[in-house]
Amino acid sequence: MAELMLKGRMIDVKTGRVIENAAVLVKENKIIYAGEAAGCPASDAPVIEAGEGTLLPGFMDVHAHLMGAEDAGSFADGALLGDQVVGAVYQAGLLLDAGFTGLRDMSEAGLYVGRGIDRGIIRGPRIVPGGKVLGITSGHVDLRPDQTIAYYNAHDHLSMCCDGVDGCVQAVREQFRSGAKFIKICATGGVSSPTDRIDDVQFSPEELRAMVSEARRHHSYVTAHCTGYEGAYQALLAGVECIEHGVFLTQREIDLMAEKQVPLVTTLAVSLGVANIPGLPDWMHEKAVACAQASINTIAMARKAGICIALGTDFSNSKNSPYLANGSEFRAMVKAGMTNLESLQAGTINAAKVMRMEDQVGSLEAGKLADIVLVDGNPLEDIECLTHADHVKLVVKNGKIEKQIA
Repeated sequence: MAELMLKGRMIDVKTGRVIENAAVLVKENKIIYAGEAAGCPASDAPVIEAGEGTLLPGFMDVHAHLMGAEDAGSFADGALLGDQVVGAVYQAGLLLDAGFTGLRDMSEAGLYVGRGIDRGIIRGPRIVPGGKVLGITSGHVDLRPDQTIAYYNAHDHLSMCCDGVDGCVQAVREQFRSGAKFIKICATGGVSSPTDRIDDVQFSPEELRAMVSEARRHHSYVTAHCTGYEGAYQALLAGVECIEHGVFLTQREIDLMAEKQVPLVTTLAVSLGVANIPGLPDWMHEKAVACAQASINTIAMARKAGICIALGTDFSNSKNSPYLANGSEFRAMVKAGMTNLESLQAGTINAAKVMRMEDQVGSLEAGKLADIVLVDGNPLEDIECLTHADHVKLVVKNGKIEKQIA
């Protein structure tokens, strides 16, 4: 489509300003005007009216696992990579339907699906892939202690265990060899892993520095899963440039993040809700209960320190984390003490910074890519209109209408 005009209520996510009578003019894949309708250049472009809804930038989830296991089918228990990639292709479309035009993925599948989306043969959000998540033997990603490490690394498509400086550098290089754009590591233990504690410190300072240095040689960076605080502190000292979860952070880590301008990725829907999932093993339930209040405390400290907070879900399209409800993270952020505007900024302009694409996406501005969402309400008044695909009436990605409901 050469040109497209959208009219109605629009939110400037940078300032929080609501423009009730706005116009957004799209030409090819770029926004050429966004602001008061009275100032919009004349155009014969077809017009889409927002009605009672609100025009917003496309949403971004900067912490997801696009593995497709839930849709891989029953053959071989869905363990084959090919089946999982097919499932991930399907799931990518669900994310787009929920208004998510950008994704930072942490799995092997995102490497392949992202390239297919870039080529225009798969429907889904633009993906910044990280490849496999790296962790130590006996750590947060070591989910199958019944298998040898060599077998696990060869057959698991979400994670990889690596040990020692040489092993860690090799693992980082393997991810870049496959097309990763950043590296995710696990600096602490976590809730879902059976062989560690939440507050375990994982990777030595030497291993951390080696991975950070290797990533920088590839003009990239390392982000770190951090549930406990000491591992987070060691990761920050080593030069990690983003913190995921940050559940049990203390003021020491918050101050260092503020000094180094390191963003925090939320994953609050999971953190606040895991303990309520029926059928959890006792060891996982105990960890989950401890995390909920701690997550709220971290958000309060991060807000006070002025840290960039970005939306991440940790969703994998399981029955407890459906991609059509990825927007439930907006609700969880508000529940944790953020304002409606802050949560919206976390899922748009702040997420764009973490994606390292803030000059291209994240806000409705002339010159940026035309990623636009129309929801059926005003999220500054009711956050629920962001929480599910059912509320998303229009999705434009890169200037192309991907979803439209009358």
